[in-house]
Amino acid sequence: MRRLLRTIAAMAAAGIVIPAAASAPLAQAAVVTQHLGLRLMGVPASQAHNPRALRYIVDYLPPGAVIHRRILIGNQGPATERATVYPDAARIRNGSFVGDAGQTRSELTSWITLRRHAYNLRRGASVPDMVTIRVPRRASRGERYGVIWVQHAVHARGAGGAAVNKVSRVGIRIYLAVGRGAAPPTRVAITAIAGHRYAGGRPLLTASVTNTGGRAVDLSGTARLTAGPGPASAGPFQQARAITLAPGQSGTVTFAAGRQLASGPWRDQVTLVSGLTTVTAAASINFSARPARAARISTAAMIGSVGIVIVLVALLTVWARRRRGLQPRRELA
Repeated sequence: MRRLLRTIAAMAAAGIVIPAAASAPLAQAAVVTQHLGLRLMGVPASQAHNPRALRYIVDYLPPGAVIHRRILIGNQGPATERATVYPDAARIRNGSFVGDAGQTRSELTSWITLRRHAYNLRRGASVPDMVTIRVPRRASRGERYGVIWVQHAVHARGAGGAAVNKVSRVGIRIYLAVGRGAAPPTRVAITAIAGHRYAGGRPLLTASVTNTGGRAVDLSGTARLTAGPGPASAGPFQQARAITLAPGQSGTVTFAAGRQLASGPWRDQVTLVSGLTTVTAAASINFSARPARAARISTAAMIGSVGIVIVLVALLTVWARRRRGLQPRRELA
């Protein structure tokens, strides 16, 4: 039972986003309480010290390579569950790792096979499966993303007799890079650090980050305030949510600070971690008196209004000129 509890916990740690629209093949859809769990059963010795490799399938392979990864599927539900297992396409956007939910094919999914694709799991039961990835000899260099889903679906009737497909999924992410020679570097740059306030006045810390390396990163970390009024210190404050960035992508990491913090000045030190990569940066900040979100919305609205006025003036000018051109000329007496 303890193993199954750890299995269910690993499900939540996978942190995969399920697009709602893709989860609704029938008239309506709902997500049921998750009873299925999924986790890796082991990693290669070379990856044993990498925290990301303990949760996800993370590898760098040459063309023609073959790898095997064991997974464990568990059921902690009150009854027997019918579980289907399949690979699916995935992408990284807006700071999130997004797995498709309809067995969408991609180049990477065509390389993946599973030992079995369906299981009937009794309450408290668990079963291993094997994920095999075969990289073609002509595969091009680059990183691919995918997910191994374990899914349970129940067809039912909702209010008014509408068909309802209740779907429950848990997945393991795949980050697979292909190339020869040394693995692409993992690098992250913290480009800006700032202090803001929510509309209610609560302090908010932000850090702008860019993935400057050749591998995707899952960033989580802390922010610590020192050298404040008094002098005072505060934190560490945990990141609101982890973000995922593909090479070249940028995003914003946020930290909710304590409510009673003075405006400043403060020295804010941000530390972010992805696997074996750690990056730290510091800057002097103040928590602005006005809410940051309200300021951004006000500025955007002003720019939008000015743009509309400019367009209207231009249109009116063109219309006036055309109107003068159509009027008959009058000769002076």
